[in-house]
Formats: sequence, C-alpha cells, structure tokens
Amino acid sequence: MLTDVVGVIPARMGSSRFPGKPIALLLGQPMIFHVWQRSNLSGVLDRIVIATCDEEIRDVAEGFGAEVVMTSSSHERSNDRVAEVAQKLQCNNILNIQGDEPMVHPQLIKDVVSALDINPDYQCVNPISELTSDDEIQSPNTVKVVANLLDRVVYFSRYPIPSALVNERTFPVMRQVPILGFRSEFCIKLTELNPGPLELQEGIDLLRAIEHDLPVHVMRTDFQTFGVDTKDDKLIVEGYLKTDVITSKYMDV
Repeated sequence: MLTDVVGVIPARMGSSRFPGKPIALLLGQPMIFHVWQRSNLSGVLDRIVIATCDEEIRDVAEGFGAEVVMTSSSHERSNDRVAEVAQKLQCNNILNIQGDEPMVHPQLIKDVVSALDINPDYQCVNPISELTSDDEIQSPNTVKVVANLLDRVVYFSRYPIPSALVNERTFPVMRQVPILGFRSEFCIKLTELNPGPLELQEGIDLLRAIEHDLPVHVMRTDFQTFGVDTKDDKLIVEGYLKTDVITSKYMDV
C-alpha cells in the first residue's frame, strides 16, 4: 500500500449558510470529530491533520486529540488550504477529506489511496457515484461530472450533465464525491495557476485543472456521502449517524 500519505481535513468557521459548521455538534461531538475518527479508521493514512485558520476550530480539534495545522485566512478554496499543508509537511501524497462530510466511509478513503497506489501515473483522483434521485440531479448543490473512456474528467458542472434535452436519458448522471487524492506536487501546482472562467462561473475547484489541461481521473464507487450545508442537513445527517455501524466503532450511540 502507498506510503507517505497525509489526510487533510480543511475546516473554517465562515459559511454563508451555516456559520461555525465544523464545530456544530452531531450526537454531542463536533462535526470534524466524526470526520477525523472515520479517517483514522481507514488505517491507510500516515498522518491526519485538521487545517484551519480559526483558533476556535484549533482549540476544539486539539481538545479531542487531533493534530492541527494553521493555514492562511485568505484561502477561498479547500484545495488551496490543502496545498499549503502539503508545502508545510513536505509529503508525497495528500487527501482532501471535506470537514462537512461526517459520514465519510473509511473504506472510501482506502479506495482513493489504493487508486493512487496502483496507478502511479494518476496525479489526482476523484471518486464518483451514480445519482438516482431527480432532485439531486437537478440540485445546483450537487456537482455533476462526465468522464471519458479512459476515466479522465471531461467536465464538472452544477447543471445536469449529460443533458436529456435531445434524447431520453439512458446514460447515468454521476456526482462528484467530495474527497480528493493528490500527488502533492500536483496539488501545489494547481494553486499556482490562475482560476479560469469556467471555475469562476461554476464555482468548482477542480475545473482549474481541466481548464489548464491537467489530468483528473475518476474512480467509481457505491459509497454515498451526506454533506452538511445547512442546519436542516445537520438534523438529517445526525439521524443517519445514529444508526450507522461505523459510528459505533468510535463512540457509544
């Protein structure tokens, strides 16, 4: 299995829809606690750090035993925060594990690391899963992705792609699963490039790679994640967490 792999959980207090989200309590524990515990359970990360610019998050994370790397407050994108950690820690491989995904599955993390391991030419790998709900297909909060026959991303969009405007939909609509595996040099290089018009239009980090003709590969997964964007999402996800077998491996429920 690949070595020298750092898992980074980027987190910040500022959120237009849910301020203070990373330390919001789910089953009595901060959201980032669940992400950190599940990342630990994967067993494939040599180091797991929470990357933040907020002292309040640092204090909470260190309180439950996590390592924290303080980063610049100027970052607009989570990948920029992850790249800063890659530069500071001088690691070869790095994962961006979103801090608002408290139900991330340990096996999914293992699968991303495995994809980097068995494909040494991969510079960036992003899991994708099939969307079956029309509400999710139409939702701008769900990032859709199309890839070519070589499993290389062609485009990301908040609009349903491929469209069904001409022909009845027979091709699955795939969603971006919000966990990214990088070679550290690739991640750092991305942050040194200027955002293109497509990234600015769609508000999707990885379009920067596509616009600069840098390869992003996909791996298909059946694992579903449940991100928290609003307080209503928090209540729904808390219910899922309570009955999820993974939760019982790190806390009493």
